[in-house]
Amino acid sequence: MKAAPLGELTEPVKTWNPRHEPDSEFQYLDLSAVDNASKSVTTATPTVGSDAPSRARQLVAAGDVLVSTVRPNLNAVAVVPPELDGATASTGFTVLRPVAALDGRFLFHWVRSPEFIADMVRKATGASYPAVSDRIVKASKIPAPALPEQSRIAAILDHADALRTKRRHVLSSLDSLSQSIFHDMFGDPDDATDTISFGQVTALTGGRNLVGDDSAAASDYRVLKISAVTTGEFKPDESKPLPPDYVPPASHLVRPGDLLMSRANTTELVGAVAYVSTTPPNLALPDKVWRFQWKVAAEPVFWHALLSTPAMRQRISRLSSGTGGSMKNVSKAKLETMPVPKIDLKCQRAFADRAAQVTQRRMDVNRARLLDDHLFASLQFRAFRGEL
Repeated sequence: MKAAPLGELTEPVKTWNPRHEPDSEFQYLDLSAVDNASKSVTTATPTVGSDAPSRARQLVAAGDVLVSTVRPNLNAVAVVPPELDGATASTGFTVLRPVAALDGRFLFHWVRSPEFIADMVRKATGASYPAVSDRIVKASKIPAPALPEQSRIAAILDHADALRTKRRHVLSSLDSLSQSIFHDMFGDPDDATDTISFGQVTALTGGRNLVGDDSAAASDYRVLKISAVTTGEFKPDESKPLPPDYVPPASHLVRPGDLLMSRANTTELVGAVAYVSTTPPNLALPDKVWRFQWKVAAEPVFWHALLSTPAMRQRISRLSSGTGGSMKNVSKAKLETMPVPKIDLKCQRAFADRAAQVTQRRMDVNRARLLDDHLFASLQFRAFRGEL
């Protein structure tokens, strides 16, 4: 398949200096406006000329393709939607406006392809803030079959990508379903009239803060990072090696069925909880991640949902303290006095049974999503080699 430089198949865009029109109002697209996961423009900032950043220069039109020139490995690319026709984009983007010989959807799929990303990563300069220039982006070559063939390829990739998007939307809905079930069964924790102190339910125990100096240290054991729990989902890969000569006590090792809590993080994330369904046998707790040691019969899945509700998250956040930058800590003593709804074990288990059904459904959908991703990657690989 023949190829041509992007600059030959795109046309320049107009620029302006908003500061010359201090009272003018416009929509500004800075680098944060593009979500590199969804490959879309997610926000625009209403701005007046007098407040315009120095990078606000490029006038974009609906259908333009934005390519972030910084950290090209993240592949922050998007198509300008119709409602942002006439907006102003940062000079941190290369704006690609296809000429008549280039299908805009074909172009968009190309700048998302592994080949384009790898080319930009190779040509980026700057160790701490890698970036490419407009010139480099426009000098890169794009496969350029005849226009009808471009449209056919784009339609195939559009269809495959739409399937992935639908699957992600289902996953997003399932992520919030357990909380909806919790609210239907138990209401808002702030409205609970029958309460018990957190300290009557559980004690919190942690591990030690021992980390090997060498990230490749030959230790059989690893210690969790705080990030292993802060999303609310247990991530065992978020860990670091322990010193080779240190063997953690069995009481410090993470076990299936554990409920974990971070004691340090930002105000919004401190006290985040994660339920451990499965785990490697060699993961140890650090001093900043606690394990729940139940004093009464309890269903961990229920307590994970309860402590993830907005009401309880705010309650824990208010108990945190600390002035060291953005990191906050919450103490065991304060948590022990925190009131929590008193729910009998039978109701806790009824919730856990319903939540398990959601979890299984989520696992099924996620497996299908991975297959969709594999299909899309295969189609991408073949599409730009003329094999579709």
